[in-house]
Amino acid sequence: MSVIRESNRNDVKFIRRITAPVLGAVGIFCAVLSLGGSGKGQDVPLPRAAETSELRPLVDSGKQPELALLMGDLQRLTHKMALSANEGNAELAAFYMHESLEQLKTIQTESPEYEGQPVAMFIDRIGYPAYEKFKEAVSAKPVDRDRMMAGLDVVIQSCNQCHTATQHSIIRITRGTEVNPFNQSFKP
Repeated sequence: MSVIRESNRNDVKFIRRITAPVLGAVGIFCAVLSLGGSGKGQDVPLPRAAETSELRPLVDSGKQPELALLMGDLQRLTHKMALSANEGNAELAAFYMHESLEQLKTIQTESPEYEGQPVAMFIDRIGYPAYEKFKEAVSAKPVDRDRMMAGLDVVIQSCNQCHTATQHSIIRITRGTEVNPFNQSFKP
């Protein structure tokens, strides 16, 4: 009998513990609704739309896009290319290769020269040629993971050669296949 009474006491304590916060939350919700009127936006004044004469264009400072941000996008795409190749997924590796090459074009267009360095020229002479072995590897039948990884190593080596050529050898790219930081599977 004492076990039943103890159980009932615990139930009552639990109900008391959760009732106050729940009622408090309901009260806050009701207060917010009362401030906002019917909930259809009729009673809440909306901010006044800006007059056309008040709109001003953003001032173009003529500043180039930050190369580090463009390169960060390239690094993310190349890392996904590496993870795909490491899993032997030639189709996905080819997709990320294409996206990486598109990003290289974007970098050439938006930041052809950066802090006195001929970025577009280095991409033409070092970057693009490095993708040839990888392109051949992802097209090979049957899929050859080792060949893709060897092609990937050439691409990564070109990244590091370019960094050295532009006095940025402190930036060293690796395969990065030990850890998958993305919420994505790269398996075929």
